[in-house]
Amino acid sequence: MIFEDTVVLDAPTPEVWNFLLDVDRSAACVPGVEHVTLVDDRTFDGTIEARVGPISGRFSFRARIIESDPPRELQAAIEGTDSVTKSTLRMDIVLNLEALGATRTALGYRAVVDIDGRLAILGDMILRATAVLILEEFTRRLRTQLAASGTAAERRGGAD
Repeated sequence: MIFEDTVVLDAPTPEVWNFLLDVDRSAACVPGVEHVTLVDDRTFDGTIEARVGPISGRFSFRARIIESDPPRELQAAIEGTDSVTKSTLRMDIVLNLEALGATRTALGYRAVVDIDGRLAILGDMILRATAVLILEEFTRRLRTQLAASGTAAERRGGAD
């Protein structure tokens, strides 16, 4: 499955970039993430609880930054295994940031997701619907968090 879109965020590009690289802050925007552990500056492990159709379970995953061109592009690979069905997930994602003036950023993403195992049997429609809901909630949380950090920076006189 391929997911791609561009969302406009009311935050400067460097702020969005720094937010995305802050594992704790960005992981908090992903619904179901239970924990993340930094392995090194390019790798982290985590667990996410997810429900796909009638099946729910926990995916243990490892995410690795493959390439980055700060603050414009980030390529990452994520691999995980579901605790219940032992299904595997692999996602290759590319994030592109483009400044839209001093205070707005276009965040484009393209994710290629492959799922093998019992979850794949559920079919593209159910998997895609679940992924779309997760992406929508991630975007909502990201906007909220960026707005909150922008407000905090304004209270401190613009220094962040």
